[in-house]
Amino acid sequence: MKKRSLVMMKNLLYFLILVFLFHPDAKAQNKQISGPVYVDSARAVPSGALSKGKLVAPSSEFKIYNPRNRGINKVVPGKGLPKTTDPALQSKMGEVPSKAPILSYEAVSSRSTPTDPTGFVGPNHYVNAWNSAFSIWDKSGNQLMPPASLASIGGEFANEVLGDPIVIYDEFADRYLISQFSDTPESFLIAVSRGPDPLNDGWFTYRFTTNGVLPDYIKISVWGDGYYITTNKHSNTADQSQVIYVVERDRMLQGETAGIVSFPLPGIQTNGFYSPAGFNAIGEMEPPRGNSPIIFMQDDAWAGITQDHLKIWLVNVDWDNPSASVISESQELGQADGVSPFVATFDGGSFSNLSQPGNAPEIDALQATMMYMTQYRRFDTHTSVVMNFVVDVDPGAAEHAGIRWYELRQEANEEIWSVYQEGTYAPDNSDRFSGSIGIDSQGNIGLGFTILDDNPETPIFPSIRYTGRYAGDELGIMSLEEQTIVEGEDPDPNSRYGDYAHLSVDPADGLTFWHNAEYFEGVVRKNRVGVFRIAADNQNDVGAISRISPQDATLGNAEEVTVRVRNFGSNAQSGFPVSYTINGGETVTEIFTESLPATESADFTFSQPADFSEIGETYEVVFTTSLSNDQDSENDTFVAQIRNLPPRDVGVTSIDVPVTGQNLTPTEVVTVTIENFGGEPQSGFPVSYQVGNNAPVREVFEGTVGVGENEIYTFNQRADLSPSGSYRVIARTQLEEDFDPTNDSTVKSIANLNCIPEGSDCSFGDGLFYFELEEILNERIPCGDGYIDFIGSQATLDRSQGTFTVTVKSLFAEEENERFSMWIDLNDDAVFDDDELLISSRVIPQPNTALSVEFSIPENAPLGEHLLRIRAGDTSFEGDLNDPCDVMEYGTTHDYSVNVTDSTLNIEDFILNEAELLVVRSPDGTYRVAIETDYDETLRITVHDMLGQKLLENQIENNGYGYVYDLDMSYAARGVYLVRVGTREFGKVKRFIVK
Repeated sequence: MKKRSLVMMKNLLYFLILVFLFHPDAKAQNKQISGPVYVDSARAVPSGALSKGKLVAPSSEFKIYNPRNRGINKVVPGKGLPKTTDPALQSKMGEVPSKAPILSYEAVSSRSTPTDPTGFVGPNHYVNAWNSAFSIWDKSGNQLMPPASLASIGGEFANEVLGDPIVIYDEFADRYLISQFSDTPESFLIAVSRGPDPLNDGWFTYRFTTNGVLPDYIKISVWGDGYYITTNKHSNTADQSQVIYVVERDRMLQGETAGIVSFPLPGIQTNGFYSPAGFNAIGEMEPPRGNSPIIFMQDDAWAGITQDHLKIWLVNVDWDNPSASVISESQELGQADGVSPFVATFDGGSFSNLSQPGNAPEIDALQATMMYMTQYRRFDTHTSVVMNFVVDVDPGAAEHAGIRWYELRQEANEEIWSVYQEGTYAPDNSDRFSGSIGIDSQGNIGLGFTILDDNPETPIFPSIRYTGRYAGDELGIMSLEEQTIVEGEDPDPNSRYGDYAHLSVDPADGLTFWHNAEYFEGVVRKNRVGVFRIAADNQNDVGAISRISPQDATLGNAEEVTVRVRNFGSNAQSGFPVSYTINGGETVTEIFTESLPATESADFTFSQPADFSEIGETYEVVFTTSLSNDQDSENDTFVAQIRNLPPRDVGVTSIDVPVTGQNLTPTEVVTVTIENFGGEPQSGFPVSYQVGNNAPVREVFEGTVGVGENEIYTFNQRADLSPSGSYRVIARTQLEEDFDPTNDSTVKSIANLNCIPEGSDCSFGDGLFYFELEEILNERIPCGDGYIDFIGSQATLDRSQGTFTVTVKSLFAEEENERFSMWIDLNDDAVFDDDELLISSRVIPQPNTALSVEFSIPENAPLGEHLLRIRAGDTSFEGDLNDPCDVMEYGTTHDYSVNVTDSTLNIEDFILNEAELLVVRSPDGTYRVAIETDYDETLRITVHDMLGQKLLENQIENNGYGYVYDLDMSYAARGVYLVRVGTREFGKVKRFIVK
């Protein structure tokens, strides 16, 4: 919808919202129950076997499927918890060695955007589908039926190719189902195989009309009394309109006329794209009829949600009297029930979220979606269901996608569901999303997903991986190391990414997982099927998997050694040898005497200690198990690197406050983070900060920072940042006998600005989302509140060069209204004056397309660091783009730094014409000599008294912000002195007085 249309509708929408909010029936206080909103039936149209002559070739047309149904959820900026790191985060990779895929093959090559990969394994076949075709394979990866249009199924599917297919296998009936959309009339089509062989047994096909509604994003699940279908429809009235459909399973399996019933979701809060899920039953025990659960997450960042929770409804269909069927609110699992707060919202609800390597479009993270499938399995002692959705792991930083997953349990039929375990899988800085999860017959959980990373040093194009956990492992942890199904070769050429992935569990053994997802080669979208297993393959198999102690620290000559061993087999084990060897030396062997149950781990501590006493040494320790009848020797050994850290090594890793702002004061609080890099706890050491070339503030850290830990320190003395302008702040530790001085300090750029134009709306893509100038490359600019401080990013501009090129991108462009302007504050007063405007209202003609513009700076531009401001937005709405302080209705404002240099200057020019020599007396009686410049050759400093006697001569280096020398004159007599900085031929002289 265009923004102008939104503006024109604002008053009407506001009125309608008020009517809804204050209607006495708008929100009931008790659990709500609803009857069906639509009841109908459909007859079966049989079709025969999928013979070669019957197949219709799939379309090769490049087509974007169903882009019109992707509305945006209403997000309340600043609302929602957590504000920082996800409390359920698993931040480290699992340590249990996992198995490579049993089978991996390319199932689809298509230009459909997206392909919407789906597929399900049965006892003898794997059926997969995509937009808008399907194929059939045997379980060895041999294709039994080549890709064919969905129209090839015949019956109601004849001539139908609208797409969005879903494939499922009904384990309890031994049948396959395939579905797709139709808009003639609005309906969904379902084909049920007439036997277990999808190639030869033929199909019953159905056309279930949907009362003038084209269902979007349908997902199908199996339950005892029906096939349950969830959709993304009627997002503004989901609590009143048809969202959940149930079709009559018993009759469809017989090829008889079957009923359809549709329900709303009473009590749901949503007004944009959303995707609830039905529980899909798998395993040997069929679920009871009735009380079929529907589940959806509710994010407290959305309007109307006060707490993150999982919401469950129960559906009961009366097929004898469908109008008597009901759906009812059943449970809300919130924080008190074990659901940790989560942020399931990206970019304010938009669909361009995750940055790819290079300049490719950002990918849709598939937010507000219970990812397909939600797998339900009954065990002898309980019932489990597993599910997942994408979350932003750290909302306080750049977006980082991880996968929040759950296992809910029901102790007996008809009882309530409880959270057995939860976790957020994000073991490193890469984005993980588009998950699909399953649980095998032993209770092991498998998770397939897509991984992506735009780090230019370690780029990852969209790739497909998996992890998992054994039933007996630590709760909330995916304990297996990741394995790769396929590494992508290229980025997604479109922001639309396969709207779901699809993992299924092999009914033949109940243990093997089959995962199907999308990746890219060039502009071609491919679907890859990966087959893996977590359950034990062998009866007798143990191995060493990790080092428990010693950890990296300052170590001695009698350290306790502990290793974690794992039983990978299906038989319990005991009485097997465990050994370690250090740097290839003597092997120490002892016996594990306890009983180690199948697929579990235990820690073993050797009675003989080890010598790790050499400071700074890295030791290689090889741990090995030697089970006599071990059936897999490849996992017997684990190699660890153990470092003897120097005892004393600390440093400042970040300056946390102050930050860039308006009206900074003479008493700004300074807070830093101190890290202990050494092997012993440290306390009572000096810590300091320095603003520009002012005298440093020195204090003592009286707390204790443990080995490998961080501590926050707030200085007692405040910083004076009241004059407008930019500041370079350096903070450092000065631990006596510190091992590595290179990690002692850190630097931060801060500005006191006369204005910060926060509050512009960039959710439609207005403003800049890409900025490149000399050394600065900012490819992943979040929307935020319209203003972001990037002052810490600096570009070097050699004023003798003449012209420079800045490159920008906006995600919105319409009728030449999207424009940008840029200033450099050359007089350093933190005000962007008209004569500092270098680019004025330049048109950005195309969305998401790089625009390069040349500009120049004055020949006599002052050398050194200056602020750069760049603004962009839609100039047809409120706000003056060329007023650096004005809040635009639609747009962004960003601040950077530039360092103006001049490569043509020689040392004489520099000293005599460009640099100012300053001598400042500190409160402690010392003097600071400083020249602020980018010139970086070594200079000399000398001090003379008025009789011409030389009192000091030394070298002076540029510290990154200029030349600074702390001069101790506390032993000098009172009087006048001369300081000179320069070379032996040229220099600047300053007179100062010692009192």
